[in-house]
Amino acid sequence: MDSLNFVNLIQAATVGVSILASLLLWRKGTFDGIALLLGLIAFATLVNLLEETGITRDTYIISPIFILLFGPAGYLASKHLTNEKLTKRDWVHILPAAPLLLFSSHVSIVIAIGTIWRLIYAYFTATLLTKYKRTLDEERSDSEEFSFNWLVWVIVVMALFNLIDLIRLNSQPYISYELNIIGQGINNSVWLLAVMIIAIKLIEQKSPPTLAQAKNKEISKEPAPENYLSTFAELDKLITINQWFLKPRLTLTDVSELSGLQTRDISRAINTVANKPFNEYINEYRIKHICQALDAGSHLTLTRLYTDAGFSSKASFNKVFKDYTSMTPSEYKSQNKV
Repeated sequence: MDSLNFVNLIQAATVGVSILASLLLWRKGTFDGIALLLGLIAFATLVNLLEETGITRDTYIISPIFILLFGPAGYLASKHLTNEKLTKRDWVHILPAAPLLLFSSHVSIVIAIGTIWRLIYAYFTATLLTKYKRTLDEERSDSEEFSFNWLVWVIVVMALFNLIDLIRLNSQPYISYELNIIGQGINNSVWLLAVMIIAIKLIEQKSPPTLAQAKNKEISKEPAPENYLSTFAELDKLITINQWFLKPRLTLTDVSELSGLQTRDISRAINTVANKPFNEYINEYRIKHICQALDAGSHLTLTRLYTDAGFSSKASFNKVFKDYTSMTPSEYKSQNKV
């Protein structure tokens, strides 16, 4: 058995954190796909640790295969996370890893193929999550609470680090042992940090809603805006007079039931005439409502103001408020003080 170094300690920490995170997320039903992914990371890191310490190195090297598996596994876990049902055809994504088991002794080649494969699936996964966010924006006023934009950034950063690490792996004959260990330590630290971020964010996040994604496909074929001017005018009048935007967690379906208009017509009217998604349209009315109260010298707390205006999340309120006014709520409130 080889002596342990600081990289092995990071790997051991990654195994422990991944297992704990997997168990915690498994209890949150909708996140069980991510829980399985974290379980795979724990197993892969453990295998890598055993190989590097010499315990299983003489048996058969299989750790490079996991590089090929992480991309498809992440994509399938993300697809499940967005409430898309996985079919038998989806599992074909992981099949290419099987033949490479026979060639895992050619470490450099397998790692190179696996890294490129992971970059391809990082693109697929980021596209999937971005599309889900757009669908959320079209159907829910509280879409920010269910957004996985942060996960897109984690995936992109991880993909870039994997690409950089591929350069290190192929440069091992030309760099010193110490420099190689430092690079390996950085890569493993990034993995540990990514696991921690995913675990913390998902433990705090609410289960994502099931969305009617077919509607989003219909919206992509927009007619000329003038065809929906009358619909939008009627809708906008009803929303402002009745102040439906004050209803927490307002959805496209809610507005359809209140107005008697079809969800498809509402969505198309907002998209083509207002030129913005449903959530932005509703939240702008909420911010205007809060700004009017602050301009009038309201003594209510910001918490009371944003909850009364329909926001159910402080983080969402702060983001939308700053996007609309270019100021934080506290800054805007302070400028109205005499």
